[in-house]
Amino acid sequence: MNIPEAYSIVNITSETVSLFKDCFDRNGGLKQEDKIKWQFLQNPVDKQFVDIAIDRANQVVAAIYAIIPVQFKAGDQYFEGSQSLNTITDVNYRGKGLFVNLAKDVYQKAVNDGIQLVYGFPNGSSIHGFAKKLAWKVLDPVPFLIRPLNSHYFTQKISLLKWLPNVKLKWGGYRDSKEYIIKSILELPQETDVIWKAFAKTFQVGVVRDRRYLNWRYLQKPGEQYKYAACYSQQQECLGFVIYTVERKHGGKIGYVMELMYVPAYQDVGKQLLKYATHQMNKAGADCILAWCLEHSANYSAYTANGYMTLPERIRPIELHFGCRSFSGDDKLMEDRSNWYLSYSDSDTV
Repeated sequence: MNIPEAYSIVNITSETVSLFKDCFDRNGGLKQEDKIKWQFLQNPVDKQFVDIAIDRANQVVAAIYAIIPVQFKAGDQYFEGSQSLNTITDVNYRGKGLFVNLAKDVYQKAVNDGIQLVYGFPNGSSIHGFAKKLAWKVLDPVPFLIRPLNSHYFTQKISLLKWLPNVKLKWGGYRDSKEYIIKSILELPQETDVIWKAFAKTFQVGVVRDRRYLNWRYLQKPGEQYKYAACYSQQQECLGFVIYTVERKHGGKIGYVMELMYVPAYQDVGKQLLKYATHQMNKAGADCILAWCLEHSANYSAYTANGYMTLPERIRPIELHFGCRSFSGDDKLMEDRSNWYLSYSDSDTV
């Protein structure tokens, strides 16, 4: 371990959550204790890989590097991977190499415990360190899609267009299908694992989105109220589901398609589910709807059919990058963007 003797390292536990929170709070990244516990201590993969570096002399947290373990698939193999998130160096300790040294220490602990991959979405200020000093493969861009609903939200962000009047953008509305039945539901359908197994065959690399994981990610997350809808055949067979939400963020009311998953043989199910979710978010007053979907994904056509398009870089709400590092040596599979599946389930900010 290359951590200087001036610092002691502790992992995250119920006793050290307050240290984690205090460091972020001091540096402008306010955290809620219940969400920290949910993310790190109640994760379905019950392992913790967090370095909290404490300045021995001043007894203050100087820096934190954290990953959370997640079940992954790569090809036909299932294994434990991880997501990098919640990295911070206190303003008084920057420039001392703590970020890189803590990351390397966490990675070694993860490798020793069988973790084969780390991935994540570094911001603009940290992507250089991940790429140049931590050997990440950059797989940009983050695949933002947008469905505009309210012109005023965009004209206020582009100075040359601020004079335009506010209008509701064209929306064809939602009509029930004769073939499929869409139902609003309170929790994920019992058939989630069956749908997941069918959908997972359409991509090579991604987080395992089974019912256990999605229940933790959505139903058990403190302080959030996600919406769920499922699609059924006329014979009451569940063929897919969508998870979405509307939140006040980025100076407006933003809808988010968190997950859209269905049996791939029924492409119209994806289109109908997304049309329903878009309609519901429009009714809730969303200015626009955001989604993450790679252009090669099986559900990409459902987005384009519903008027979703690539979000231009200049009006993206935040600068994010997408990358990963394989610990297993199978770099070609995991470090090829065209093999991945992503959605807002991968985001830790919504």
